[in-house]
Amino acid sequence: MKKHKISVIVPIYNSEKYLTECLDSIVNQTLKDIEIICVNDGSTDKSKQIVEKYQKKYNNIVLINKKNQGVINARIDGIKAATGEYIGFVDADDYIENYMYEKLYKLASKNKSDTAICNYRFVPKKVVNKQKWFKEYKGKVDWKFIDKNTIQWNKIVKKTLLEKLEYEKLFKEMGEGCYSIVLINANKIISTNEELYNYRVGHASLSGNFKNVKWYKETIKRKENQYNYIKNDNKYKEYQDYFKFGYLYYSLILMVISALNNDKENYYIGKNNIQQENIFKKEYKEYLRERFSKTKIIFLKYFGTKSYYFMSIATKIIFKQK
Repeated sequence: MKKHKISVIVPIYNSEKYLTECLDSIVNQTLKDIEIICVNDGSTDKSKQIVEKYQKKYNNIVLINKKNQGVINARIDGIKAATGEYIGFVDADDYIENYMYEKLYKLASKNKSDTAICNYRFVPKKVVNKQKWFKEYKGKVDWKFIDKNTIQWNKIVKKTLLEKLEYEKLFKEMGEGCYSIVLINANKIISTNEELYNYRVGHASLSGNFKNVKWYKETIKRKENQYNYIKNDNKYKEYQDYFKFGYLYYSLILMVISALNNDKENYYIGKNNIQQENIFKKEYKEYLRERFSKTKIIFLKYFGTKSYYFMSIATKIIFKQK
């Protein structure tokens, strides 16, 4: 079986609207030694037929058809099928610059890096209140670097590193945030500030849906799994407060989202979590300031986390709901 420089994995679920643009951007890469693994996650639209048309034209496209199991399992199945030295991901509603993988592969090879990362742009235009999750690597894998670089699609990672870390277990237990563990364990990292990936905004996403209480509950569990993974290993000692904060932070967000949706039961689940480990203690101050203004921290500390009534009123004002 031929081994490629990069395996590009495209998880697909009902993506016919943008899939052609996505695939065009990958098949036209200046780096030709790539394979494109399309994982059709039980689509009910014309996504499968679109990929099949590309397969007839290009001999480096692999199509995996499976029943719908979600994007995490699609990513896992893609890695299992991959033959590339490096693994990259492109989401089916996004597209990439035609020299993205050549640039990343040359950077990784020249620097003998386990991972190479690029900046990205929002398309069709930047959303004012949407934060960018990219930070240039400047020689240290600290919590701020990890916090901004856990997304999969703007980087390539050596498959051998993913295998060493038992990627299937990581993805299933930690979700897409598992790349935080990958970054900590990477032998060497290189990055470029060039915006080579085009990330589409303005359409619905799981995390952006403020009625999706279930997603936030699942994320709390994944953050708890991240913390449990590192808490007893001295190699990760400097990151322990950061990972524990991640669990507490999403518990706090669960309180906010639950109050917004008049869900007292899940508000108190989140409250119980942050009462067991005080999110407002000094060890977490730096992380809180990264996510909230001083005014919001004061409100959450003295009002929102103390009273469902106050949280409910505040969230409905903030999110402009009656």
